[in-house]
Amino acid sequence: MADNFDSVAFMDTLTEGGMPEKQAKALASAMFQLIDTHLVTKNYLDMRLAQLKSELIQWMVGVVVVQTGVTAVLFKLMH
Repeated sequence: MADNFDSVAFMDTLTEGGMPEKQAKALASAMFQLIDTHLVTKNYLDMRLAQLKSELIQWMVGVVVVQTGVTAVLFKLMH
């Protein structure tokens, strides 16, 4: 996400608005760090979604295996 943040353009906007360059530079740096550490990218969300799908499939397969085992045991007990 921080790759999309143009700190130079942000700093220029602040200085054009009357903010001293030193403050504009500090604010741009702080904003970059905030964005870089607290926001996630689409790629991260896609990767995490793929992980969750994989975990869900594994869980569902486990449930089917357990159900099959329980059904087999009950079938044997009934016959």
